[in-house]
Amino acid sequence: MPLQRFSYAPLTAGMHTVGITGDFSGWEIMDLEENAGIYNLFLDLAPGLYRYKLIVDGVWMADPANPDREPDPYGGFNSILEISESLPELAWDEIVALAKHKPAESYIKLVNYGAGEYELRFSWYIERAESIILHLDGQQISLERIGKTAIREVYHCMFSLLPGQMTIYYVSLKYGKDTLVFDRQGVRLSSDTPDCFQLTPDQLPVFQIPDWVRKGVIYQIFPDRFCNGDTSKNPNFSQWYYKDCKTPPPEGEYLRAEQEYFHFVENWYEIDGLKQSPWQPVGKPDWWSFYGGDIPGVQSKLDYLQDLGITIIYFNPLWQAKSNHKYDSADYHSIDPQFATTEEMQDFVARAHNKGIRIILDVAFNHTGETFWAFRDCVEKGSQSDYWNWYDWKKWPLPKPLPPDFKPKEYYQCWWGIKDMPDLNFDLSRPHPEENAIRNIKEARPNAALVDYLLSTVRWWLLEIGIDGFRLDVPDEVPFWFWELFRREVKEAKPDAWIVGEIWFDAINWISHRYFDSVMNYASFKNPVLDFFVHGLISKNQFREQIETGLALYPFRAVQSMMNLLGSHDTLRLYEVCKGDIARLKMAVVFQMCFLGSPHIYYGDEIAMGGGKDPDNRRPFNWRYAEDPSAEGLREFYRRMIRLRKNHPAFSEGSFRFLVGVGDEISFERYLNPERIIVSINAKLQIAEMQVFHNDSLLSREILVSNS
Repeated sequence: MPLQRFSYAPLTAGMHTVGITGDFSGWEIMDLEENAGIYNLFLDLAPGLYRYKLIVDGVWMADPANPDREPDPYGGFNSILEISESLPELAWDEIVALAKHKPAESYIKLVNYGAGEYELRFSWYIERAESIILHLDGQQISLERIGKTAIREVYHCMFSLLPGQMTIYYVSLKYGKDTLVFDRQGVRLSSDTPDCFQLTPDQLPVFQIPDWVRKGVIYQIFPDRFCNGDTSKNPNFSQWYYKDCKTPPPEGEYLRAEQEYFHFVENWYEIDGLKQSPWQPVGKPDWWSFYGGDIPGVQSKLDYLQDLGITIIYFNPLWQAKSNHKYDSADYHSIDPQFATTEEMQDFVARAHNKGIRIILDVAFNHTGETFWAFRDCVEKGSQSDYWNWYDWKKWPLPKPLPPDFKPKEYYQCWWGIKDMPDLNFDLSRPHPEENAIRNIKEARPNAALVDYLLSTVRWWLLEIGIDGFRLDVPDEVPFWFWELFRREVKEAKPDAWIVGEIWFDAINWISHRYFDSVMNYASFKNPVLDFFVHGLISKNQFREQIETGLALYPFRAVQSMMNLLGSHDTLRLYEVCKGDIARLKMAVVFQMCFLGSPHIYYGDEIAMGGGKDPDNRRPFNWRYAEDPSAEGLREFYRRMIRLRKNHPAFSEGSFRFLVGVGDEISFERYLNPERIIVSINAKLQIAEMQVFHNDSLLSREILVSNS
């Protein structure tokens, strides 16, 4: 029987202890093994139903990658895993008999992308269809297989309708001598008079995803570490919140537990502290260093980015905050002065747009910083503060000064128990995290003042600053109903703005016309690509299955708009994961650039920057890269792959299907009539090539990676 993989990706970097316990271990704790920042355990489990929990740094929790769970006796949740016996292969007559007991609509899903564009998706038993046809007002449109889940294959087609045009349709499926019809009467053998469904476009909700995303290449910038363009903006720590944390410990002494020391690093290329702080015991990095990266610096490198070929900049947070990462907001309606003035940011966005580069911003609405103005008002006034219910308070006042053993969760709900990040309170009728699962706003008691403020933030960034969308930090820890309001506000302010969520697992609950356009594609891209091409943890068949599952789960335009990353500020750098093996890195990048979705590059990955666990993965950009032939060579490889992607619309617009491939070779086809491209990647031999066909005539053959 296949091994069951349990996996955990920490949301905070550094060393962690991760264990698992459950029915399968008699509730004895077993350790997960760390590999490149991801913790894994493989178990050979018999069919059955299992309850289990993860234990992360001593905290017992449900598995965030598994949405199936049940309440435990202690007010928390157990994860539920069901492993089934292998399903017996059903005879065709049995399949037909089963299908007749279900409504035809259960096999069909329609998606309205707006502007008259639609998709029909059809799920069916594996290898039990020779052809599937959409009959649409007399037209016959063939469905293509796009992917599969464990028990179903998914087919789809795109079609167009005029605004307000009512139409009729049904679906037919041919297998062997039989043709099944799926219409209003259900599933039945072919009939000369199908009872057609009626489709009125206006009755389908619009799931509009900006087309510039699927045609784009994303470049993620951690603002403090990309380029220092204006030394007058270097942090001087004059803000009130640095008052008691900008003095180093006496020479020869270490910082006390939880003590912070914020400081500026004069030498851009001095990175030793990101692995080992000179002010902390062995094994502790410097979390509080600043290097002075700013918006003028990014502006000075727009030509570099344009030459590389990127079309979308994804910024980590830019608003005012105490930390170098800025997820601990002090004010959502401001640019941190370390980065730019409001006017400079507006000018930068306009200049980027003139070069064909869109801008999206990282926003964290699950929590603010402890320096946030509303939280400070609560600290000062307690329940008399107008903002008291913006947070989940448990006890007040806070001790002054905070003791070294301060336990913030005894006083207020905070993200992962980190005192600097108090959680926002969206639902006045439920505590955090119970509020997160609520979809229907009528079942909640919305914190209206807080919600109105956050939505005003949306308009400020989109309309005043001029950015083009948002990357949502830890959105699974915010109520669904809030994201529905958020989407409405975003799309009303700027209809072609992009909304992409940070979801590390199956995101089917979030990708829809109600919530997100797409997600950071950890589960269905990053994990299988690295596991196959870099780590060698999964087989060719397992790789194909995991990729195809992602294709089967989501609407096609959402798949085309996935943020397909190989590394980020939350993971080890790609070069580090590959252990310096450039050939392995290139294999992964070839698949990334030729696959469905928007390729994502974490700043510096294109020049082979190393970096281990946070904060080492947030090193300053190495602007001396041209002195290193291997770095210069890798950058040229990225340029070439991005250029190929842009020169062939089949890569960004076309369909995808795996081909058989020879041995361990991964071979797939991208096609958009009249162009067809076959890409073959052999990770073991470290060879990749592509063949381009026009109307089935071979136009060119190009070696993408060679082992010579």
